[in-house]
This record gives sequence, structure tokens and C-alpha cells, in this order.
Amino acid sequence: MPYGKEPIATYSDGVAVIVAAMRRHGVRRLVAVSSSALDPRPYPDAGFLFNRVLRPYVVKVLGRTTYDDMRRMERAIVASEVDWTIVRPGGLYDLPEATDYTLVEGRAEGRFTARADLAASLLRLLDDDRFVHRTVGVMTTVANPTVLQLIRREAFAKR
Repeated sequence: MPYGKEPIATYSDGVAVIVAAMRRHGVRRLVAVSSSALDPRPYPDAGFLFNRVLRPYVVKVLGRTTYDDMRRMERAIVASEVDWTIVRPGGLYDLPEATDYTLVEGRAEGRFTARADLAASLLRLLDDDRFVHRTVGVMTTVANPTVLQLIRREAFAKR
């Protein structure tokens, strides 16, 4: 979802409808995508510019309404009675296929996640009870772009 200043409720309203439908149809398992940006801890390898300037600007100014809604979504999921797992990928970018990504409880220390790895991790988690009622991080461990490469690719990508 593109960033904007207008309040949004796409994530929180969407999960409310999904959880209600799950309840109505007796479905228990929910794996939801959020963002690693919701974890306030700095990245040890990212440096001052990323941790103290770029990331706070994106989370608190540029994408404030998006991240506020993601927080509401996460709170609604945690308060629900479903068997949930919240997945927080890093900055998303494209690779042609899934890699040997890392999936950990809490925050993965890498800053980037290939979309193929995110998709593979979501499918894997559907049948994995180890992370029920947990937040997990997924990160790609190979072929990661630099922050500038990621911004350039995503800003000028033709979708």
C-alpha cells in the first residue's frame, strides 16, 4: 500500500472481516503479514543514518498512517481467538525464486526480505505449530541489495 497522509484502515478493517469469517466457518489458522518496521529496536549493522534518520522518517512521518494501521491490525490479531502467527518481513525486493531464508521468533536481524521468501515462509507457517501465537521475522540471507539499491529499485519499479 502506498504511503499517504490520509488515515487508512485497510489492515485493521481487513483482519476484522477475516477473523469474523474464520469464526463463522470454523477456521483456526491465520498467518498475517505485517512489517519489521514495527519493531522499535535499531539494527546493529545499519548505522546511524539508517537507524536514526531514514527509518524513523519512514515509520513516523512518510508511512505513519500505514504503520499505525498495521499496529491496530496486530493488536486485533493478538486479541482474537484464532491460532495466529504474525510475519514481519524486512524491506521487500524481488528475486526470481525462494532462497534458504531465515525464519525466527521475534525479529530477524536482516533488513531485507525477497518477496519469494516471504511467500514461501507464509506457506510453510500454515502447517507449522511452533510459531502459533508468536510474531516471527523472515529475512533473506543472500543477494540482498543495499538500502540505496532497494530504494532505487522500488521507487522506479514498473508494476
